[in-house]
Amino acid sequence: MGSPGWWSRWRTGRSVEQPEAPHPAVDLPGLGPTSIAQSVDCLGAMCPRPQLLTMKVLGRMQTGQVIEVRCDSAPAVEGFPALALSLASTHLATIRDADGWRVYLRKGQ
Repeated sequence: MGSPGWWSRWRTGRSVEQPEAPHPAVDLPGLGPTSIAQSVDCLGAMCPRPQLLTMKVLGRMQTGQVIEVRCDSAPAVEGFPALALSLASTHLATIRDADGWRVYLRKGQ
């Protein structure tokens, strides 16, 4: 978890939404290069914070755009496929990396 966490970023005024410039494209397994419209850093956040932030950001996105959620909470990560279904969106991939997981969702209608 080498990141300072969502709470300290919020307290210092650093946004948890798009903490860094979004990636122009990420190579997703089975999908190839996929453009990322928005990135949400939920490192250090526990349920239900990652899901709530994701819902907030998805609500501002356009249909078809892809969101990347960075998370280090296993219970939160497990809930993203069901969250995508409940929001008429598509869970594209969950990728494990050194800091936790990266979850990719495509906004549906």
